[in-house]
Order: sequence, then C-alpha cells, then structure tokens
Amino acid sequence: MRVGIIGGGLCGLSAAIHLARRDIQLELFEAAPNPGGRTRSFFEPRIGQWIDNGPHLMSGAYRQTIALLEEAGVSNHVTWQKTLHLALWDAQHGHFHLQPSPALPLALALPLSCYRMPGHGWSDIRSMLHLARHLNRPIENDTCVQTWLDRMGINRALIRDMLEPLCLGAMNEPLKTANAASFAQVLREAFANHDAARLGWFNKPLSEALIEPLSKLAQRRGVHLHTNSRIRSLQTHSHGIEIRTNDKTHAFDAVILALPQRAAHRLLGIREPVRTQRITNIHMWFDGMPALDYPFIGGIGTSGHWFFDVSAQMSVLPDRQNMHLRHVCCVISADSQHLRGQALVDKVSGELGKIVGTTRKPQFVRMVSEHHATTSISTEMRQTSLPATLIDACEAPSAGELPATIESAVQRGQNAAECCCLQLFS
Repeated sequence: MRVGIIGGGLCGLSAAIHLARRDIQLELFEAAPNPGGRTRSFFEPRIGQWIDNGPHLMSGAYRQTIALLEEAGVSNHVTWQKTLHLALWDAQHGHFHLQPSPALPLALALPLSCYRMPGHGWSDIRSMLHLARHLNRPIENDTCVQTWLDRMGINRALIRDMLEPLCLGAMNEPLKTANAASFAQVLREAFANHDAARLGWFNKPLSEALIEPLSKLAQRRGVHLHTNSRIRSLQTHSHGIEIRTNDKTHAFDAVILALPQRAAHRLLGIREPVRTQRITNIHMWFDGMPALDYPFIGGIGTSGHWFFDVSAQMSVLPDRQNMHLRHVCCVISADSQHLRGQALVDKVSGELGKIVGTTRKPQFVRMVSEHHATTSISTEMRQTSLPATLIDACEAPSAGELPATIESAVQRGQNAAECCCLQLFS
C-alpha cells in the first residue's frame, strides 16, 4: 500500500507518524524548504539565532500533542507551569494575576481567583458559576461569543480581563465574530481540572523543539519526506490517485490532504471562499531591557495582546553575538489594526515600556505578519464531496470543534490516518 501526504505541518507529520505503525509505504510532500507549517522557525542573521514565526503556548488539555512529544522523546522541550498562572497588565491596575489555588478543586479555585483580581468582586463568582452551568447546554451554530456571554449576563470586568484574552488567544478572533459553540468547547477542555488548565511554552526554537524531532521520528519509521516539492496537480482514478510534483508523477492508493483550507481549495480548483484571520508577531531585541515579571504577560486594553519574554522562555540559547539583548515578541491576535510598520513598532514598544517600567528603543525588529494564520470556524455545512481515497485533513473547523491550534492539527492528522487505514484495510 502507498499513501501520499500533502503538507508537512503538524497535521501531516502527525498523520505520517501514526500511519507508519502500519505496513504502508509513505511519502510526505512539503512545498517549503523545511517542514513545520505555521510552527516553523527562521534564521535571523543580525542576531545569529533561530527565531520562531511566533510564540506558541501549550495547554495541559493538549493530550494528543503531549503524547506525540513523549513518543518522540522530547517532552522536556516544554516548560510547564505547576498550575495555571495567567499574568496580566493594564494601565489602571498595573500587574495582576489569575492564579487559582491548587489546594482547591479548580471549579472553586477559579471563581475565587477571579474575585481577587483588582476591580473584581462577588459578581465574578456568580458569573463564573453561571458560565459553568451553561457550558454543556446546546448553543446555536451561528451564535458569537459576545452574544452568548451577554445572554448569560456575564460580568463585564470578567469578560475584559479573562474571557476576552482567552478568546483572542485560543480562537484568534474577537468576541463579536468568534464562534460560541467552539469557545465553549475550549473552556470545557481547558478548565476540566488543574492539570488541563496549566500552560506551557517551548524552551527551544520550534524547529529544534518540535518539528525536527517529529520529522526524524517519521523518517526513522520509513516515511520518505520531500521538501521543496510543490504539488502541481492531483487526479483521482478508479485504481487510486496520481499527484504531479515539479518533476515527477507519483501514484498512490490514497492521499491525505493536510493543508490549510485555502491551499487545498487552490489545488482542487474549488472557488468557495475561506474566511481567515491574521496574526502579527513583532520580534524586538532590546539592550538593557529588564526581564518581564513573567515569561508571558497578557495586555488588557493594549494594541499588543500578548508579550512574550522569549529570552526568559528559552532555557538554552546558542553562544553567539548579541546574546546580551533581551528578545521580546509582541503578538497581535486577529490583527485588524490600521497601524503598520514603524508606527506599530513604536506603539507596542511603548506599551512594553510601561509594563516593565522603563522605556527602551529596540535595537533590532523583525515583524512577521501572517495574513491567513488561522481558518475561522464555519457555521455552514461543507459542500465539497471528495473521493473516498482522498482524505480531507484540512484546517476547516466547524461550530463546536476546536479552533486552529497545535492540538487540533495533531488530532486532524491522527484522525486522517485512522480514516485512511479504514479505507485501505476494510
């Protein structure tokens, strides 16, 4: 049996590793010079370091991703909180924290932690308990998070300081457009218990911490990895599927599409529009900048939504020039701002100066703006009908499903691998 996998991101690598346990000849095709997709790194010559396109947080609820890291022998590449600790800042209150006590069940500790935040009170406890009661109730597919929270009468301060940052971080969409059914699923999984609620971050660049180990694991198991290999055409036949790359035609019994939906539509000639969201990552290197109070801080009422102290997060850094510079990355989720270029850098570096208590001009800046970073939740039934041997693992979440995250990519890959096995061996 021969199976082709189109797309060398986390979804494609996950599918390849899962399928490699069976007696299947596997070929994985990636158009870029290296696998990784959105979890890729690039070399910044001015600094002499490998830099991630943008920081990625892990959640304790990412069970399949954690299992995959353990299988590759690199679970130590993630630094974990002992329990949930969400560091926040706003101009009125300065630094404050959402940090539920591990001595209490999370269902009690989380409301109490919200109650203790500055500007909050007993109404937060009522709102949290009310929200918990509604999490398992049906939600109409086209309901947005803002409408859902308004219907429940959730406290405005709680929305501003907790639920909106979580929505932007997990969904990459603002409250007014993010899908409520999917956000409820995020909350159910993320706050199931203390272990699920904790957060973690990669302590090495993603190319080293995640993608290279998974690629090597796949290759050790017999997967043939093609990079710089763009798919020019795909044709289905009664006996299988043929794909044509730059210089060769390959025949397979089945093919897994592990692509962003927009890329899959281009390949298949589908004209159906795909709604996506932008993420902008502004990497800044400062001379004399003190460390952030925590490795990542959420900005409330700021243009930058998250500020990651990358220097603090990386446990091992190469011995190269400019290592005295502090690397901070500002992440703007669902970026729809009109500011661009130097004006945007000045804005977020000024916000960072207020957070750390001293203003510095960055020595170097690298801005990475991904215009189609995530595919928005679809509230409509998908109309595309594909042959049974062409397995769809594209990023195209529906209402109630997890949004585009590391975990959803790993899940899609593993689900596609299982579907492929059923197709080939049934």
